[in-house]
Amino acid sequence: EFACANIYGFFTEDGARLTRQVYIEEARKNGKTAFIAALNLYGLIADGEMNAEVDLAANSKEQAKICFDMCSKFCLSLDPKGRYLVPFRDRIKFDKTLSSLRVFAANDSKLDGFNASMFCLDEYHAAKNQRMRDILESSQGMRENPLGVIITTAGFDKLGPCYEYRTTCVEVLHGAKED
Repeated sequence: EFACANIYGFFTEDGARLTRQVYIEEARKNGKTAFIAALNLYGLIADGEMNAEVDLAANSKEQAKICFDMCSKFCLSLDPKGRYLVPFRDRIKFDKTLSSLRVFAANDSKLDGFNASMFCLDEYHAAKNQRMRDILESSQGMRENPLGVIITTAGFDKLGPCYEYRTTCVEVLHGAKED
């Protein structure tokens, strides 16, 4: 509830989303995959974005498919007859708003051409570089109300991009930097 309230509960005076970048560090076996699947589906169905593009990414195709499979199962429980939510192998379509959720991995050959209204980057602690995050963030340039969510377990690599990003987030929380 606390995470959802901080992500979706605050707006600027002109109605824009106040929280646009989210970093969540969660210990293993605490429902991280189910939570991120729910956030993805909310971005697809209920975030008020016409032509929404929700991009779900991870460092490997196997990792990305774990969350995507959970999204597909949630779709079946939300819309058992498939009238509105149509899951495919690597995409879920929501035709009511001409929106789609798609899954891919950092090791995919084509990583450009995105126009994400929302992205979720799973298990960022295992990333070798910040290329995927940079591509996803830059893809939101034409969106009025974008949201980027990075969710990960802590990991051990203090030289990787996740630890650097985490350090920046902690500095923002302590008031040493402004975002």
